[in-house]
Amino acid sequence: MKKYLSLIISATMALSMIAPSVTSAESSTLKLNSMVVLGDSIASGYGLGESEHTYSEICADYFGAELSNFAVAGLDSYELLDMIQNITDEQKTAIENTDVIIISTGGNDIMNYIIKQLLDFSASHNLLASGYTSADIPEEPTSKDMKMIDPNAFKAYANGDINNIQILNSLIKSISRNLRLTTNNNKGIIPNEIMVNIDKIVKEIKAVNPDTQVIVQTVYQPLQLSKSYVSKNYSTSHAIMINTFRDALEDIMNAFRTELQKIQDIEIIDVYDTFTANGDVTTTSNNPGHAYYFTDIQESYFTIGGENSLNVHPNQKGHLAISSLLIDKIKINDGATGEAIKPAEAERPVDTTTGETVPTVFNQVFYSIEDIRDYPPLAMEQIVEAIPDKVSPGDVNGDGKIDAIDATAILTEYASLSTGDGTTLTQEESNKADTNYDGHVDANDATQVQMYYAYLSTEHEGETLNIFHYRNQIQAEENAN
Repeated sequence: MKKYLSLIISATMALSMIAPSVTSAESSTLKLNSMVVLGDSIASGYGLGESEHTYSEICADYFGAELSNFAVAGLDSYELLDMIQNITDEQKTAIENTDVIIISTGGNDIMNYIIKQLLDFSASHNLLASGYTSADIPEEPTSKDMKMIDPNAFKAYANGDINNIQILNSLIKSISRNLRLTTNNNKGIIPNEIMVNIDKIVKEIKAVNPDTQVIVQTVYQPLQLSKSYVSKNYSTSHAIMINTFRDALEDIMNAFRTELQKIQDIEIIDVYDTFTANGDVTTTSNNPGHAYYFTDIQESYFTIGGENSLNVHPNQKGHLAISSLLIDKIKINDGATGEAIKPAEAERPVDTTTGETVPTVFNQVFYSIEDIRDYPPLAMEQIVEAIPDKVSPGDVNGDGKIDAIDATAILTEYASLSTGDGTTLTQEESNKADTNYDGHVDANDATQVQMYYAYLSTEHEGETLNIFHYRNQIQAEENAN
């Protein structure tokens, strides 16, 4: 075993004489001092466990910034605007002194409107649960009010004749149209209410702190259920209705993205695109997107009615994905050049017991995810691009490049573990050596690094792929064949 591995190691090191390497850019020395978060349940971390972290906590730890999170679960854009217009002294001081403000709003406006329409429809078609009448429907209902709908009655209606399906389809299309479009009979809730509120919120913030960076999130489409899950849990008629509703939500959230681009003085992080993780591929029933991975919607009894329905909040994987967008997007002004640049990562403390550097919360979360191998490739690429020196697979020694030295380190570790001599790597180095995230450092990991290293040494068209993108491209080609 040792003789065989030593031959591979020697051959790998020989490659370093002929192949190039990719080096990371020089890091910034500017410090991010503080962050402020405003908005709804997504920003507040609603649904996370006690030991889990919001995306703002992950970012604040990464940059070593002070965090002020004023997000409130259930807040819509009107209520957020009211909060800003009646700002407390604590909130004003935080906004006055912060480098960046992150806003999550609009999702509750959209969902509450949809729920109101579903409740009104159920009332007019005798689909409310026992004890409820149309008089009980609030003017501004929330997801908790979905318990007013009788799930069995609604299912029976959906399973009725073709006329019922057509009526439901018309309802869904009407909801989508009223949210998205401005017509003679409709003022378009997204462009004429939500965006107007966001614009006012930004102006109020800029009046308090004109130099702060304001980042606004898009709204993701939560009804992206895996094909296998729909087939297992829903009848054909229900699947048709889910697909219709999904398509309508795609149009709604795309309208939100489009309208948000018209707001001035903001940066946008596209949570919708990240959670969908389909790239340029249109969502279909066969390729619905990956929101089910970034939320627990498929583990939450997704039925009409009941306390657990409509669990669309990001889980820990969702918060990790959003944090990678923020880490990549956050910029502060360089007083010397006037340019907006990415701030420096905070210096990490050293564990006095082990002598190793304490990993970032980002890394702790990343390596705690049990099904990390299922992380959608396009979303994973964003993580690799945002924090290449921390989670980029293959760069074992953390020098900003992937080369024969890294492959050698992986093979040396494999040899040592195979012969019972123990690890040769630190925990962070071992994490990077496990290029396929299967929990083991072995010859498969070294092979992936060697293949990628060989790819770097050859001429290729277009932009040079990072190792994760390259690995998934090879996998896609193998699956195609």
